Amino acid sequence: MPSSEVSSPNASVDGDAPGPGATTPGRGVPGGGPRGWARAVRRRLTPEHLVVLVLALLVLVVHDLGYILNQPYWTDEDWVALTTKFPLSQLPATTNSTPIGWSVLLRFFSVNGTQTGRLMPLAFAAAAVLAAYWFARRLDWPSREISVGAGLLAGIAMLLVPAMLIRDDLKQYTADAFFAVVALALTSRLERVWLTPGVVGGDKSELTPGAVGGKFDSARRGLVALSVVTWAGMLISDTVAFVGAAVFGAVCLVQLVRRDWRRLAESAVVGAVTAVLMLAVYKVFDARAVTPSLTYSPHFANYYPPLHKGKRAFLRFVYSHFQREYTHFGLGPLWLVALLFAVGLVVIFWRGRPVTAIALAALWPEMIVISAARLYPFIDARTSTFLFAVTAVVAAIGVAGVCALLRPWLKGSLAVGLAVLAVAGFVVCARPFIRSHEIPNEDMKALTLYIADHASPNDVIVLAQDSNFGFAYYWPTGQPSREADNTIIQEYEAYFPSQPRIVVALSRTPAGVDAAMAQALDQSRLHGCSSMWLVRTHITGPEEAAYDGWLSQRHLSAVSDGPSGLTYIQMNKSVCQ
Repeated sequence: MPSSEVSSPNASVDGDAPGPGATTPGRGVPGGGPRGWARAVRRRLTPEHLVVLVLALLVLVVHDLGYILNQPYWTDEDWVALTTKFPLSQLPATTNSTPIGWSVLLRFFSVNGTQTGRLMPLAFAAAAVLAAYWFARRLDWPSREISVGAGLLAGIAMLLVPAMLIRDDLKQYTADAFFAVVALALTSRLERVWLTPGVVGGDKSELTPGAVGGKFDSARRGLVALSVVTWAGMLISDTVAFVGAAVFGAVCLVQLVRRDWRRLAESAVVGAVTAVLMLAVYKVFDARAVTPSLTYSPHFANYYPPLHKGKRAFLRFVYSHFQREYTHFGLGPLWLVALLFAVGLVVIFWRGRPVTAIALAALWPEMIVISAARLYPFIDARTSTFLFAVTAVVAAIGVAGVCALLRPWLKGSLAVGLAVLAVAGFVVCARPFIRSHEIPNEDMKALTLYIADHASPNDVIVLAQDSNFGFAYYWPTGQPSREADNTIIQEYEAYFPSQPRIVVALSRTPAGVDAAMAQALDQSRLHGCSSMWLVRTHITGPEEAAYDGWLSQRHLSAVSDGPSGLTYIQMNKSVCQ
């Protein structure tokens, strides 16, 4: 790449000269305490910063904030929200397939009994827009206009990618997208340092005075930053580990091909340390969540390629999954998704980022291999959010690259028109998903509060196994505790030791149902044959049949009362005797 296209070390952004009042390292440090720093920040703010901030805040427009805050949590969210009601010291035991750092951060967003926790996925969605802008903006484009345009296209792609638009639930998938793009942006930044004039192949003879302690230190800091984002990011995002592995593999491969032994050694050492720290985080916080009940659950069973059926079945599996989920890319038909992604990789390589391009090219094959090993599902709409988002951002960079390539031969208005057409395409593809209402409607909140308002103090409350998490989160009286249970994914049940009239079924099996109902009957007898409230939400057919069978044997009727999933049982003296 021509050196004229590479920014100076002191430039503010890709080739942009420092603006008026800009400072260089070690000079012009603002004084006057906090007020001095505030004035310095205001001087450095530009209209571009305002535009990017507005772009990120549009997350609150393309998602229906009122719906998100008012729609009650459903089962897969209930047990995540419930972690906020236990002491912080119990997080390792109450957090399972959700990263523990996510549960820690959730406490800063949650108000007890509400759905404000969903603001955290939105916050990461907005942060992902900023990260996408930063990634594309800093690719050393030939002009400031193209650089800003590329950043805006990438930010808009992240904002409107359908996989992110439907992520309104209380899970870490928007954080997966954020950390993936940050890791790629840091990789690009590291390559930018390596491309700075005066630092060629690690040959100190070509360094300008003072560069030994400058550019080489910057490169090492870049490697360390990439390492920290990878292993520390695993506390919030599982999938950043896959991106980090692809990045460090690409870093070492490029340095090996270049025979740059100094950088290869540094990269290999940092990569090895990163791998050890990743393994430590996995062993301490994540390994206990990887259970057969999760890996081989009925939902994820369809997301592992059938290697035992041969090559044709494997290829058919990959294609069918792409065909089924292609709308979540927001890029049009599948052939166009592949074309735009390939163009984006070429553009990233063309802008002097071979490591970043190779890491991105390796990411999809890596995920296929990992899914073949049954370590992570392949192209699931939720767990693959980061793949959809990264692909959309790369496609946007591809469009920006085409505009930059055509600009010298075509009038600027035509290049701008192509960019506007691309934005229009993003909007058209995203339109069915904007302000979507796809959170499952399991209203444990209304059900729980109905019982609180209508049940007598001595009435017995029976909770089916999967009903306990939502009930414990929304129940307004007392503090829940946990009881270990290795038969379910969460590995514990919530119960109320100070309120023995609340009975939780510890199993979905007929034996587990019988045990729970027998315990509830004992509680009813203690209170003069008091009535029962039976909560059955998110249950299986055999589980429901087991409850109906227990009631039928005792000639009891469960009458629907209140929200769906709630029935009322009027006891009789013959049963209580």
